[in-house]
Amino acid sequence: MRATLCTGAILSALIVINGCATPPAGRTRVHRVALKHRALEVLEAAILYPYNPIVRVEAVEAIASCECPEGVPWVRTALLDEHPAVRFAACTALGDLGDSSSLKSIRKLLADEDANVQAAAVYALHRLGDHSQTGRLSTLLLEYGDVTVRRNAALLLGKLGEKSAIKILAKGMGDADEGVRHHALEAMARLGNDEACNELVFLSNSGVGSLEVFAIHALARTGRRDFVEPFRYKLTTSKHLEVRLAAALGLERLGHHGGFGFALRSLRGRRPLNKDPKDPVKGQILRGRQMAASVLGAARQTEGLSVLVELMADDSDPRIQVSGAQAILKILAADAKRALPFEEG
Repeated sequence: MRATLCTGAILSALIVINGCATPPAGRTRVHRVALKHRALEVLEAAILYPYNPIVRVEAVEAIASCECPEGVPWVRTALLDEHPAVRFAACTALGDLGDSSSLKSIRKLLADEDANVQAAAVYALHRLGDHSQTGRLSTLLLEYGDVTVRRNAALLLGKLGEKSAIKILAKGMGDADEGVRHHALEAMARLGNDEACNELVFLSNSGVGSLEVFAIHALARTGRRDFVEPFRYKLTTSKHLEVRLAAALGLERLGHHGGFGFALRSLRGRRPLNKDPKDPVKGQILRGRQMAASVLGAARQTEGLSVLVELMADDSDPRIQVSGAQAILKILAADAKRALPFEEG
């Protein structure tokens, strides 16, 4: 996917949105619509990208997170994707979006050849009001032989929002696989379990970069504002760039600014995230740019749009383009909400 942009036209639109000029409100809306349309085009192309299913997964997840109903039909098409990871992502996304139009298609995936997809179909049906299959997630977590299925079952149980799942997830904490235990721990914290949150706080101070990143992301997903100060501390003191970016993202997700400037510098700097020889530098830089873009999207400040347009035009890797488009759509959605009373008055 080489989704290049007419950069001059888009950047002129950004000057208007960023407040460097004061054209009529109608023209501002036109520029905003044009930029949104371009970002959606990038995500549509990514969902059809034939060479890497990860690109398609990330595009599906991006649409689900961006308050863009225009993209929902593309997510529905991903239910038929040849790769189970994409079907899994599509089921989960459509459940999160409450897309009842997909109900019939999702029910068919209860018999998918891949048990991960079956789990996602169960989750989506529950979110759409059909709880008849929900018990299957407990069985998949506690009894299924494939470790990936057990991990995903724990993840989905946490996303259901049902506190009754905490007892089941606690049993999952006895799993031999560390990944299953981590997913179960995060799920329990997400459901409001204080003991799980305390364990995540401990892991966030472990000194092991990968564990700290996992714990910070998990704590941010709880939505609890009592983690703001620990995130600020990590942002300013951690020796791991990836931990600092995770803390910046956590702050922005909780509605506390402070990570925007750091993410902007990180996006432009392209530094490796760590010194782990088993973690290829090229992959670290890609992951770092994606994380920085996520911070800018979560911050929802129009000042980040110009650098994100450049990111969306970067054809070195389609995953970078998806990250740029996702962040742009989040910012534009927030900007539209802020402007609405004035534009319609």
